[in-house]
Amino acid sequence: MVNQAEQIDVPCADAIMRLLERYGFDTIFSIPGVHTVDFYRTFPERGFRHVTPRHEQGAAFMAYGYAFATGRPACCMLITGPGLLNAGTGIAEAYSDSLPMLVLTASNQRAELGVGRGCLHETKSQHAVEQQIAGFSHLVLDTANVAEVLHRSISLFLTARPRPAIIEIPRDLLAAPTRVTLETASMFHPPAPAPEAAKMAADLVAGATRAIAILGGGCRRSADAVLELIERLGIIAVTTNAGKGVVPEDHPLSLGSSLPFEPVRTLLEEADVVLAIGTELGETDLLYTCKPYQIPGKLIRIDIDPHQLTMNFHPSLAILSDAGLAAKEICKHLSASVSGADRADREKIVRDSRAKLVGEWSAEAPKHKAILDVLAGSLDRDALICADSTQLAYTGNHYYPSKTAGAWLFPNGYGTLGSAMPAAIGAKIGCPSRQVVAIVGDGSFLYTLEELATAVENRVGIPIVLWNNRSYGEIKDAMNAGGIPTIGVDLYTPDFVAVARGFGCQAILVESLSQFGAELGKALSRDVPTLLQIDADGPSFAELAN
Repeated sequence: MVNQAEQIDVPCADAIMRLLERYGFDTIFSIPGVHTVDFYRTFPERGFRHVTPRHEQGAAFMAYGYAFATGRPACCMLITGPGLLNAGTGIAEAYSDSLPMLVLTASNQRAELGVGRGCLHETKSQHAVEQQIAGFSHLVLDTANVAEVLHRSISLFLTARPRPAIIEIPRDLLAAPTRVTLETASMFHPPAPAPEAAKMAADLVAGATRAIAILGGGCRRSADAVLELIERLGIIAVTTNAGKGVVPEDHPLSLGSSLPFEPVRTLLEEADVVLAIGTELGETDLLYTCKPYQIPGKLIRIDIDPHQLTMNFHPSLAILSDAGLAAKEICKHLSASVSGADRADREKIVRDSRAKLVGEWSAEAPKHKAILDVLAGSLDRDALICADSTQLAYTGNHYYPSKTAGAWLFPNGYGTLGSAMPAAIGAKIGCPSRQVVAIVGDGSFLYTLEELATAVENRVGIPIVLWNNRSYGEIKDAMNAGGIPTIGVDLYTPDFVAVARGFGCQAILVESLSQFGAELGKALSRDVPTLLQIDADGPSFAELAN
């Protein structure tokens, strides 16, 4: 619905700011540059919060964490050329992990595009880069198109698979006048399933004797509806890493995020019906053991992305729909809930399968589990953990007991290093009253260490749990397993405690599990980051392993 209202002529940059305000954006992550200064001319009038990262990669990861924590699109504003390219990894991670991010980027003047005169920040084709890492991208060549392009970006966030949208504006257009209509923001609704398709799905699952559900990140925004469906069907549920907590991992029908493990692979291969909702069924869900599963039974796939409906596994029934709307529609076609006896049998299968999840953990997993147990026992039920690509987090992907959807953020798809700490900053800025924790490794922490300054400047109090094994441990293990010389993986690491204190953070070298729990509690109450360094080879390592 659009209510027509007054039209005014304003500079293009101000028109964009006004439109963002109409759609409820309240925070912009950006490092100002000479090509983006026009955006700031009326900035104080708009009431946005401006967060200045220390590197554009940090800006993208902060927007990524903000979007995950709040469920709302984040805004990242970048300069031409190096600004966009520096942020590219964070934008690509948001693309892979299906998170909404509006990226506003300047480019060279229209007369300079593709000419190669050596202009400041010149890229041969900046737009060609954008097309590789965004769900939608547009190079604005006429200010008359600005409002339409922004409306289209917002509509895709809300009606399709949420992914970054990049709007590129040549810098000579930012100050050029355009007409903007001061209207109520449009309302968008995602696609719902055809009732006959939902009935077919209900009949297939209700008639099955060994059904199991695989729930992915596409269920996060609809966790209540999906959980109701699981309850009505009395169906065993397993999640991907991106779907952790959609069914609380202490629920009697939940196998947690355990897809890579043999007991779950067996259940999938013995299932007569598999219901997959909001998941790619991709290889990144299995990287802990790298052992694939088969689905010989009937597969029902529900996804908002039409390209995923037949990807990787061919379904018997494919339904294009938002996960929550599909779950609600299927529930309408269920004549009765599962019997008490059938549910009891399935809960026993879950208990037995969980008891068998013991044989495929890494050699270091007992040490990781001890730390994760302290986290689980100390944090609120809805606390958000932003985890980096580090061995502690690899174990956490499958061991940490997430009890709510959207409480575990890991770079699943693109698998980058360095996302966790800036993502945690963005998440805490978006949800200041929520507990937010970052898990980093010594290698990954150095990718975005400079964002400690941003956190201190913005009074962001997050515990940063640093697992320090002085190496790229996962790669080193892979080299050893393959008989490959371990070149380039043993690292010199700085005195992280001293470095963090130099930024104005609190920092502690943790020497026992009891100390970790106590310091974690203190860190959660501070308004600056607290680095909690755990040395893998420290003198108290034996305690961490028990």
